[in-house]
Amino acid sequence: MLQTAYGSLFHALQLKNGGSLLVRGGTTSVGLAAAAIARSHGITVVSTTRNAKREALLRKSGADVVIIDDGKVAEEVKKQTGGGVDKVLELIGTTTLLDSLQCTRAHGMVCMTGMVGDSWSLPDFSPMDAIPTGVGLTSYDGGPTAFMSTPLQELVGQIEAGTLHVSSGKTFKLDEIVEAHRMMEENKAGGKIVVLT
Repeated sequence: MLQTAYGSLFHALQLKNGGSLLVRGGTTSVGLAAAAIARSHGITVVSTTRNAKREALLRKSGADVVIIDDGKVAEEVKKQTGGGVDKVLELIGTTTLLDSLQCTRAHGMVCMTGMVGDSWSLPDFSPMDAIPTGVGLTSYDGGPTAFMSTPLQELVGQIEAGTLHVSSGKTFKLDEIVEAHRMMEENKAGGKIVVLT
C-alpha cells in the first residue's frame, strides 16, 4: 500500500509540496496511506467515503475535508475547495472516473490507480467530452521499476518516528481467510489487512 500510494502521488501525479489532493476511495488501505503521505508533504487532503461513520478514520489519516461519496461529488468538491483540487487519486476506478475528472482545477491531473468499483472499462468513452480542457489523465500500475524507486525505508522510519500515521487493519491467521475476505469486501478493515501463514 505504501509503494502504490507513494508511486501514484509522486510518479504519476507529480505531487509537489503544497496544493490540494482528492483521494477518491479514501477508506481503502492505499487511500489511507496516500492521505497520510500527502499530508506529511503539506498537501490539503480531501477524502471520500460512502460511510459517514468513517470520517474519524479519514481525518486521523490526514484528510482535512471528508465528503460522503454517492458517485457524484464534483460539485461538492468544488464547493468545499473553492473551485476544485489540483490532483485526484482515483482508487474506485471507472465507475467514478468521469466525475473525478470534473473535480480538478484547470491544469489539474487525475491518476487512476485503483479498481474497487467492480468495473474495468468505460463504455463509449469519448475523451473530448470526458476530459476537461487542460486537465491531465494518467495511471499508475506499480511495476518492478517503480517499486525499486520507492523510498520504503524512509517511509517506515517516518511511521516508526510517529511523523507518518498509516492505519493498519486487522491481522488474521491463514485459517481465518474467509473472515479476512469478508472484512475486505464489506470495507470494514480501516487499513491494510494482513494474513499470517
